[in-house]
Amino acid sequence: MSKNQKQTQNVFKYTPTTALPKLGKIKDQWDLKNLYYTSEKDPQIEKDIIATERAYKAFAQKYRGKDFTSTAKKLFAALSESEKLSEVPAGSKPIFYYSFRTVLNAHDTVAQKQLTLIENRLTKAGNEVLFFGLEIGKISKELQKKYLKDETLSKYHYDLEQTFKNAKHLLTEPEEKILNLKSDVSRGMWINGTDKILSKRSVVYKGETIPLNAAIDRVNTVSTHERPKLWKLCTEQFKDLAEVAENEINAVVTNKKINDELRGYKTAYEATISGYENNEKSVLSLVEAISSKGFALSKKYYKLKAKHLGVKTIPYANRSDDIGKGVQIPYSEAVTICRETFYEMDEQYGAIFDTMLENGQIDVYPKAGKSGGAFCAHATNIPTFVMLNQVDSTRSFTTLAHEMGHAIHSERSKTQPSIYDSYSTTTAETASTLFEGIAQQKLINALPDSQKLNMLNQRISEGIATICRQIAFFNFEKEMHETIRTEGAMTWEEMAKLFQKHVQAYMGPAIEVTEDDGLSFVYVGHFRNFFYVYTYAYGELMSNIMTQKYQENSDFVEKIDKFLCAGGSDTVENIFKSIGINANKTDTFLESLKTLEGDIKEFEKLTK
Repeated sequence: MSKNQKQTQNVFKYTPTTALPKLGKIKDQWDLKNLYYTSEKDPQIEKDIIATERAYKAFAQKYRGKDFTSTAKKLFAALSESEKLSEVPAGSKPIFYYSFRTVLNAHDTVAQKQLTLIENRLTKAGNEVLFFGLEIGKISKELQKKYLKDETLSKYHYDLEQTFKNAKHLLTEPEEKILNLKSDVSRGMWINGTDKILSKRSVVYKGETIPLNAAIDRVNTVSTHERPKLWKLCTEQFKDLAEVAENEINAVVTNKKINDELRGYKTAYEATISGYENNEKSVLSLVEAISSKGFALSKKYYKLKAKHLGVKTIPYANRSDDIGKGVQIPYSEAVTICRETFYEMDEQYGAIFDTMLENGQIDVYPKAGKSGGAFCAHATNIPTFVMLNQVDSTRSFTTLAHEMGHAIHSERSKTQPSIYDSYSTTTAETASTLFEGIAQQKLINALPDSQKLNMLNQRISEGIATICRQIAFFNFEKEMHETIRTEGAMTWEEMAKLFQKHVQAYMGPAIEVTEDDGLSFVYVGHFRNFFYVYTYAYGELMSNIMTQKYQENSDFVEKIDKFLCAGGSDTVENIFKSIGINANKTDTFLESLKTLEGDIKEFEKLTK
């Protein structure tokens, strides 16, 4: 925390209103040695890889060329063994270990090299059993219908349904192997290369050398007049890296185009929506609703904010400025607020948080070489990990609540069989924004009246960032992919102008967006996870409805837990339907937008 930050922010002390269980010593760094491996020399790493290779080979020897689909009984036996194969933690554990090391330190060349070697080995092992899903996809339509009604296979009905649906996009086994083997060199290495360069860059601000990723996060914590200065230092780095990002993005987008054409996907976003188990019509309705009514609301908010601040336009770097002095929330206080929130909802949620705090499953603070942003990582039979870049701001607090929403979702999903213990990205972003929203409301309730306008301002700002900004990003991606597909490539200058155009579309004339601001495409990692961004808006709008129901009646937590425990056992829309929310109707999204609309009306009233 810089001296300037201390001058402009008040340190917030939170006093719980309910008794909380005693918490042990908090670890603020990942404990890889106890939860994964002692070092790269740990002999268990090689043992785990060999065990995985042997398991896949044994499965292939048992079923390749054999009849395992002609009867429900045979198929059930084969699917049961396939499920056991997915439960072997040894396969993913070495990958996660080295991935986490590269996240913590971009200079860790040992981890980077080992990660590449192990990924290649495990990709080859996985290729041994590619035939299994392909053979199931070849089951006749008549037999498919029969199996989807057969009680013997009831446990696997949804899994089979997805396999049958996606079979039309699968290639032959040799072709699938080629695509798997080339995926890292045609995509992964490009993306990792840009991320590595970003992680190694730094800016010098007021005599302090700050890692670029930390500087991006710090922009929202320094004083109002300093934000454009620090942001300018960041955009200078983006410009310096723009040519690298240009080549990277053109390469991965073109690679996606080739893969889509081979698999028969008609649009750039179709594969993502299908993979996230969403209804395409529902998602496009969401995009249309936000691009019209949502953007109108965000433009109104920024206009009101500019008027309140007595300016005609607000610089892009200041779009999230506080109204008055913000509060500084140390990590210890953020933890206390989240603990109380989670324990009040359900003791299981609080216990999950406590375990992760004590076991070293949350890496908290930024440092040189560490990746920017925040995430939650989980897989079958391995510890769930959360990565943060805590800077003691209110946004760091909401990020903690957000990522713990993912973590709690991950742990509750493990009540499902291993085939369903993961979940769609769309329901993931619903869970995260749900916990974030409930925790944020607890903070607002605890703040003095003098801070409530500012927290309302922040809630609106974050809501717009999650809903409108992400759909603007979706629209940017869509046009970028279409342009590269039709024109062959784009220059970084064209990408920056396109980003500028789509961001301006949701902000309106009250925010000044320059071409340098458009260089943000360089560091936004979500653009490399093609069209992932729509899930933020979808999840936020669904969680708005769930939050409202929970606040009206705390018993709704039973429905919340049902949602969390559903994992990936059904389509996104059906999971929401099971708790009384119709995600197939555009009106549901528009109705949810009224939460944001109501906050903006309240903001207008208070600023008058």
